[in-house]
Amino acid sequence: MTDRDPAVRAALADCAAIAERNDSTLFHATRLLPRFRQDLFAGAYAAMRVIDDAVDEDFLTRPEPDRHAGRAAMTATVEAWRRQTAEGTTDGPLSPSVALGFRATVGCSDLGSEPWNGLAAAMTEDVAEADMPDWAAFDRYADGATVAPATVFIYLLACRHSDGHYRCDLPERPRYYASDLAVFCYLVHILRDLAKDAGSRGRLVTIPRTVLADFGFERDTLADALTTGAHAKVDRLADVLLNRASVHRSRGRQRLAELMPHLDLREKLALEGLVRVYEGLHNDFRQRYAARLAGLPDLEAGHRAAAFDQS
Repeated sequence: MTDRDPAVRAALADCAAIAERNDSTLFHATRLLPRFRQDLFAGAYAAMRVIDDAVDEDFLTRPEPDRHAGRAAMTATVEAWRRQTAEGTTDGPLSPSVALGFRATVGCSDLGSEPWNGLAAAMTEDVAEADMPDWAAFDRYADGATVAPATVFIYLLACRHSDGHYRCDLPERPRYYASDLAVFCYLVHILRDLAKDAGSRGRLVTIPRTVLADFGFERDTLADALTTGAHAKVDRLADVLLNRASVHRSRGRQRLAELMPHLDLREKLALEGLVRVYEGLHNDFRQRYAARLAGLPDLEAGHRAAAFDQS
């Protein structure tokens, strides 16, 4: 940020603080990167965090009558966010500092509107509390909820920065490299956060309804199963998600092998470290998943320390 306008430096510092507060594995991975990539991450991540928190941490935690009464307004907020990020309009839910950080980084890139349109579509489904009956519905939702943000991450690893502008010239679009790795990590993420999300009475559970029904579960009663010792059924449910994740893990690794020759050393280390954390959790979850629920935060922290300390 040293060559940026002081107002932009302050805005990007605000954006970086949002990312640091969330303390995600993604944030730890990006700390390995050159400053211009960290700036791009901060601007993009803060913008995504704004709408994700507004939906998940605010709207979906309200009582049902309040959600019903506020659904149209929240849908309009998501649309205003989409226009602010994908189309560059000035009015929307981004704070002035986040909006400035976004414009100074993502707004000076050739990333395009697709990731922002995709994430907005997923957030709109969340606000609607749309049904997720099967894996086809899951894949459609995941395309916006996880592939879109992962596309941004692959872009920021590979892009060039010159005269204040970001440009990317990978052989394939960033989405090509991101899609399977994103869904793999998302399926592991679902299992990592299952107990917490189920505690929302199912509003944050993103497992297809028919998959839950195969084991006698429903989204709004899953929390009871997790706390009453139904470990055998929970383990079988986890196996379904883990097996599906394995398919995406294998394909994602193939795409990763194609991508790596186009990345510099620090970028390779950041991406490899991130994937190793999720692969470690994926391996661990195959061993008595339900019995590990209480210790999942420490489990992830251990993998994170190992991945990035070695890097």
